[in-house]
Amino acid sequence: MSPDPEASPPEGGPRGFFSRKRQPVPDDDPFVDPRSRWVDRFGVLLVLVALTVALLSLVDIRASDGRFGAQAAGLATTLAVGATLGLALRASGLRTRWRRRAYVFLGVLVVLSLVVVLVLETSDSVTSAPPLLLLIAAFAPVVVARRLVQHRVVTLATLLGAVSAYLLISLAYYYAFLTVDAYSAEPFFGTDEPTTSFMYFSMTTITTLGYGDLAAVTPLGRLLATSEAIVGQVYLVVFVALIVSLAAGRWQREND
Repeated sequence: MSPDPEASPPEGGPRGFFSRKRQPVPDDDPFVDPRSRWVDRFGVLLVLVALTVALLSLVDIRASDGRFGAQAAGLATTLAVGATLGLALRASGLRTRWRRRAYVFLGVLVVLSLVVVLVLETSDSVTSAPPLLLLIAAFAPVVVARRLVQHRVVTLATLLGAVSAYLLISLAYYYAFLTVDAYSAEPFFGTDEPTTSFMYFSMTTITTLGYGDLAAVTPLGRLLATSEAIVGQVYLVVFVALIVSLAAGRWQREND
């Protein structure tokens, strides 16, 4: 008979920090499907989010030469963010009916973003899409965090999901900063900066490093930057406390 994956580890102490148990999913949860094969698979999500953040940190999507270059940059950015949210929806284990509705909403936003980037003749076809991409990026960390707070044991998926949501928050603020820059009379930093500076600023703000080489000068930009620092610290406090409490509870149960 095959071993029960839900069974507790044998006596004699815990086998490592991370539990090998599958996270319990209540059968009556209206949003999470306990039979989903993708639930809590946050490893692939973390890789995709990290690659997206690295891409936006290294490639200035405004510096593309010619309209074709701008379209290619906008297309890659839109598809990457859309795929990130789609994968977040799968890893969160949403039930089919909710996932289909979310996919429809996601598809509409992605199509609208692609129309703005590829079809409309705007002064800046790449950065005119951030309001739509912001809606996509802002939804992703909420979906992941909702699933994480349902975890009852610390697993590797718990850690990977927590890091993924943290990076997704910085990605959402990146698009918020670009949106303010695109639609404000004054540049976000006072002078024109490459889009890579906005990703850099978002990462240094959420981690509260505050190097001081870049600073928001518009009132709305300052408000957003301050809110990102607060959200980032509250997130760390909440999820570090969650992980520590779950780990401590598991250690106590296994040593009683």
